[in-house]
Amino acid sequence: MHFVEIESLSRKYGPAFALEDISMSISRGEIVTLLGPSGSGKTSLLRNVCGLDFPDSGRIIINQRDVTALPAERRNVGMIFQDLALFPHLTAFDNIAFGLRSKRFSTEQIKKSVREISDQLDITEVLERKPGKISGGQRQRVALARSIVTSPDLLLMDEPLNSLDPELRLDVRNEIKSISGRFDLTIIYVTHDVQEGLYLGDRVGALFDGRLMRIDSRKEMFLNPKNEKLARFFGYNLLDYAGERIGVYPTDLGIVQSDPDITGIVKASGFEGDRYRIYLTTEDGVILQMYLPPESEMESVSVGDRLSLGIKRRISIL
Repeated sequence: MHFVEIESLSRKYGPAFALEDISMSISRGEIVTLLGPSGSGKTSLLRNVCGLDFPDSGRIIINQRDVTALPAERRNVGMIFQDLALFPHLTAFDNIAFGLRSKRFSTEQIKKSVREISDQLDITEVLERKPGKISGGQRQRVALARSIVTSPDLLLMDEPLNSLDPELRLDVRNEIKSISGRFDLTIIYVTHDVQEGLYLGDRVGALFDGRLMRIDSRKEMFLNPKNEKLARFFGYNLLDYAGERIGVYPTDLGIVQSDPDITGIVKASGFEGDRYRIYLTTEDGVILQMYLPPESEMESVSVGDRLSLGIKRRISIL
């Protein structure tokens, strides 16, 4: 048996939306990232797993316990929300200690546990400060410390990096990856950021319209998305070519001098440091996106130019 089993979970939320027949298995120490657009049901699924909502049908088994009907406080599941939900009137120490006090740990046990986790996350110097007096990255580490100090069987993370600037976001996601290995954490991590989801996840699940469309290795999921909705979410160009529906990733389009696979008219282009991004329209009116390396001679390309394009790699779309 896997460490976490979600079996045929369904939950209706009014007439417009429902989680439908979701099943997944997670091994101990594994990170599974859930990708999908806003409103696809990612947060709703986490709420059912942690006990803030209850499914209409199906089962949730964590560490060989059926927790489907148990309240949140009896599931031994940690959760980090988008806004971190730190108590603004409490110090970092008291925020981290909150769960331990709820479980009636002794004062000495609480001090020892908080100090140990704070040392490992490098936040000892902020323990006496309140959340408003520490940096965004430190607040993230305090939230992590609070969630893992009680040794949860499962940690749920609901887009916890959304409020951070890009550089700090990269730093903290590296920290999450490192911490998960050090503490052997089992994690379900929700995000709509493709790169973040692929980087953090050992496996990746795709949730669309309340349904788990697919769960697979991150590499197989990205390189062979198969489904049109998933391919579009990953940023593939979708077009009809040689009698079939295909997906072409922007890096797999290139400018050729002869025998083009397709042609396109430049609608916009710009330099992004590590690449050029070019938008084109085909004769059929399909909008394509192409990435070219920064050393490409793109400065002479103007809006309205017709480019001959070659396809380096394509996938079949079902």
